[in-house]
Amino acid sequence: MAGVTGGQAAFYKWLKTFLKDRGLQFSQSGFKLGNSLANHGINLDTGDWQNIAYSRSKPIRWLFDVDVTTVPATAALPSDLDEAGIGGSNTSQGDKAGLAVRLLPLFKTGDGPFERFDEFEAQAIFMFHGPLPPGSSGDGFSLNVTTGGMKRLQAEQEYIFAGLLGIRPRTDTFQLTVADAPRDITYGEVVDALHGAITISPKGGAAGLIPVYDLSEDADLDRLKADLSHAWDNAGPPPEVAAVVAEEDTDDNGEPLDFSHLEVPENPDLLGIDPAVYRQINAMLQSGKQHLMLYGPPGTGKTSLARWIANSLPGGKWTLITGSSDWSSQDIIGGYQPIGGGDVDFVPGILLRAFDQPLIIDELNRCDIDKVIGPLFTVLSGQQTTLPYRTELSDKDSQPYVILPQPKAGAADHEFAPGPAWRLLATINSIDKASLYQMSYALSRRFGWVYVDAPTDLREFVRSFLAHLDPAAPEPAGEAVCPLADLWRAINAVRVIGPAPIIDAIKAIRVLDPAATFFGPANDAMRLAALDALDMLLLPMLDGIVHQDAMAIADATVAAFGLAEGQARQVKTRLESVAI
Repeated sequence: MAGVTGGQAAFYKWLKTFLKDRGLQFSQSGFKLGNSLANHGINLDTGDWQNIAYSRSKPIRWLFDVDVTTVPATAALPSDLDEAGIGGSNTSQGDKAGLAVRLLPLFKTGDGPFERFDEFEAQAIFMFHGPLPPGSSGDGFSLNVTTGGMKRLQAEQEYIFAGLLGIRPRTDTFQLTVADAPRDITYGEVVDALHGAITISPKGGAAGLIPVYDLSEDADLDRLKADLSHAWDNAGPPPEVAAVVAEEDTDDNGEPLDFSHLEVPENPDLLGIDPAVYRQINAMLQSGKQHLMLYGPPGTGKTSLARWIANSLPGGKWTLITGSSDWSSQDIIGGYQPIGGGDVDFVPGILLRAFDQPLIIDELNRCDIDKVIGPLFTVLSGQQTTLPYRTELSDKDSQPYVILPQPKAGAADHEFAPGPAWRLLATINSIDKASLYQMSYALSRRFGWVYVDAPTDLREFVRSFLAHLDPAAPEPAGEAVCPLADLWRAINAVRVIGPAPIIDAIKAIRVLDPAATFFGPANDAMRLAALDALDMLLLPMLDGIVHQDAMAIADATVAAFGLAEGQARQVKTRLESVAI
């Protein structure tokens, strides 16, 4: 007969981490003593506890009588009860959100006493909607196997998930004597009998037989983790967290923020943003990607878009900072700093001080990214991280500060827990990526990346922006040339730039030549204004281009604006000055 598989240990290890990242724990009733039943004796004549009054209130096992005189075998609670104790939990710390119990089958083989074969025990897991209210060091739980109702200390207790766990291969067998004949009993038969005897009724779900997960199979282990995670997510914020949200994170009407559906609408004032950008942003948010990276050429509106996203999210509050090479992790996360009077203590950085709202980091790659937000690596992927700073600097054994990836009501002094609205929204200019600090793959995969490109139809962008400035202006003829769009197209063939410098150029030209017309052949006033705008606003964007590309842009400028020889020579000289 094979032994217990490693799936049991793998699941509980996963569950411990799943809950730890939320500042929570679960109880394992009767696990610490191994196979010992301590002071709980079993009466094999009755198939029940020896001392019923003592053992039923806080049982060390969830007892079931399994009748193997029938095929298939059937199971029931001892004494044909509908409700019985399933286990106990230490809830005194107010952080228990789950209960694992051990199911011990007692085998009925005929009219004689029951027989024990403890190696064929199974287990069950129950998950609650957040931490149970603090209780005692030994709260007892019971379940009505007919209705699925649970009680904790005789009061109704809701749960959001339950599963019956097979902890060894279903083909494992042992032999009993049934009706004077040997009979091989498989572990699968026992689990199936228990399955048929237990009805559950989780909060938000329909009553039905408890689902079974065979932890000797990797696929079932993965299914268990997925089903439990799905139940947790579907249950929404735990009640205590929801209370904090309702009190501290409310909209303008004082209503709790609603994160059930995230939708960023298109911004009519952000011209030139491809609709695909909004589709991708919303796909990321609605599929659970919490942190976004907007990247692309300079001037494409990434910062304005990040602000729009933050304003569109529940709460509408946010903080914006701009990356700097002078930053350290102390600026963003925190660290030891003098606090006056010769004392030093841990001082939270800007992120932890605003851990209840989105943080926009503009031009993120201008800082040493991995060094500055490296401590957030694990948090960004949904796991808890411990900081190298103590709550009591003078006490080397004091609790270190930790950052939780999930909201937690009543976080301890050493715990930093984000609010439900927290997320990172960062921007990167793709033109700077090669020359500034690089982002490691380990960090980059924590973000959802959205490329914000320059408009595809440059002429249409100029037309749209001019109409935005002056809705009463006449529409240009469909065949009219747009010299500025032609210049922009030539620049983008060398180095892509977004609308921002073009918008600045349009505004400057309108100041230099109030009568300027942007469609049709340029007149003398428009040529002078355009050359000034080129000098002021576009040449700085072209520093470092190669000489051949500079001459291509110069030729395009001459052709677009119909420049005379002297002006053409001036443009070429200017572009040569920024070329290498």
